[in-house]
Amino acid sequence: MCTFVTLIAETQDLDGLNAALASLDARGQKRRAEKIVTPGLRPLLRAQETEYWLVRTPCDCGTFLGHAAGGDDDRSAGTGNPAASYRRKGWSQARIGRAIAHRQTARGRPPRRKPNEDAAYWIALLGTVAARLRLNRLGLMHYACRTPPGAEPVAATRLHAGTLATAGDTLAVMDAGVLYGFDCAG
Repeated sequence: MCTFVTLIAETQDLDGLNAALASLDARGQKRRAEKIVTPGLRPLLRAQETEYWLVRTPCDCGTFLGHAAGGDDDRSAGTGNPAASYRRKGWSQARIGRAIAHRQTARGRPPRRKPNEDAAYWIALLGTVAARLRLNRLGLMHYACRTPPGAEPVAATRLHAGTLATAGDTLAVMDAGVLYGFDCAG
């Protein structure tokens, strides 16, 4: 699965959007926009809003968006008791104890990779798009799927996230599959 980023804007000006994105290629984060339609997202959009995939080759895995939200890498999280899962596999009590201790140690470590960008990058990107296209608000969402955006239905929710100027913390904890709306004016 890969991570993809969707931009929601009240514009049909794809050329203007791509010109705004091209002006931001100072840090090797080259992006372009492609218009898409995701059936599961369409009911959340206003009549004048258009959905764009913010393409970055090949995907946005490792994005800053939502990186601080955590996320449980524990594959046995659904069982509620990883020790029971290990016992069913026939593991000894000593081996189970070592595995659980190792997992707890790993959770305490900082991530191995830093995100590909930071909050300032996303605020500058959205701010530039809003200014160049004279938009008062923009929506942003990240999510993981097996195929490029638009090919898989995305069941999303919409959340008003406040002003873009103060969005740093919000961008860091964005939940996947939630469309965050930012006010860009002011």
